[in-house]
Amino acid sequence: MKVKKIDILPVTLEVEYKNPILGRLFASFAWLMLVRFKKFNLTMNNRTVCSFYRLIVPRFVKGGGVVEE
Repeated sequence: MKVKKIDILPVTLEVEYKNPILGRLFASFAWLMLVRFKKFNLTMNNRTVCSFYRLIVPRFVKGGGVVEE
């Protein structure tokens, strides 16, 4: 069984900007704060079977449409 050593996982975040310039500056700051790099070890009987890394990256999408009541 072949396991990739590095896996990239995009996480979708829905955002709506009130002020486009400040919103994009905040989004770039939040992107830097939310990026994570995790190491996973799969073990069996206290022996490491395989290990791999996962890069978790936020992906911003425009949203926040009209709220219906």
